[in-house]
Amino acid sequence: MKNFISIISIIICIGYLISCDKIDNPIPQKYNDGLDWSLFPGGDSADYSWPTWTANTNTNRNVLIEDYTGHLCTNCPAAAAIASTLESNNPGRVFVASIHASPDGSFQEVQPPEFLTDFTTDAGDDYTNDMSGFLGNPMGTINRLDGGFSNSVWYFDSDWTLTTSNALSDPLQANLQLQYNYYPSTNALFVHTETEFITDLDGTYNVILYLMRDTIVAPQKMNTGLTEEEYHHHSVLTDNINGTWGTQLISGPVTTGEKFYNDFSYQIPTTDSTFNIGNLSLISYVCDRNSYEILQVIKTKL
Repeated sequence: MKNFISIISIIICIGYLISCDKIDNPIPQKYNDGLDWSLFPGGDSADYSWPTWTANTNTNRNVLIEDYTGHLCTNCPAAAAIASTLESNNPGRVFVASIHASPDGSFQEVQPPEFLTDFTTDAGDDYTNDMSGFLGNPMGTINRLDGGFSNSVWYFDSDWTLTTSNALSDPLQANLQLQYNYYPSTNALFVHTETEFITDLDGTYNVILYLMRDTIVAPQKMNTGLTEEEYHHHSVLTDNINGTWGTQLISGPVTTGEKFYNDFSYQIPTTDSTFNIGNLSLISYVCDRNSYEILQVIKTKL
């Protein structure tokens, strides 16, 4: 009887081990954030190359200039030139996002037969409505720091240079790293971020990813009263990969050295040639959801 029980026990154990071997394509829990595996060629997550993260040694706080513009706004090209100069003079530290938005949308309207490009995004519209104080194009934000018009986050272009210079010396509060995989067969991006807090904080912090088109050639009204038919619109916000206000990292206290990992899948539109992978970049940033302030921003050329 004892031998019979032992044999049965062995058979049960073997069956259990075999059943464990049949687990298909386990996904590491660290990265199990609802990626759309139908965008991964073959769809087999077990074959995916997850990122390997190294220590982030960056000590600089970068600056995002959000230039709120419109192709019918005659004063906007001059503001765009200021933003572009600040970006060029501070390589790897200052990044520009041209956002075609205003609360009434008058400068962003599509007007056939000449102004046919719709540059607007839902997120851009939301920002001009949710962040109070927007007076009109051109205005912009500098890391969404307050102190602008009526002590809001909105600054006139005449204030961008000094405000950017001051923001570049602000202490670093968070670091960001980004890695991605691009699959031409599905025209899909798999994006991974690491957010590390450099100081103790308490609040609600989100990570937000912009899809940028580096250049779009389209008509622009100029302050001369003429229209430049082949105006180069620079670094245009095209979509928010993870929504208007992004993905919450934490709501509450966060300690120095604490890290958060997030993963996103996104299928790039094929609307026209400006969506070519060579004309795209990602701007990713960490912001305080309550004050809107941007703690850190990086740009990744695809």
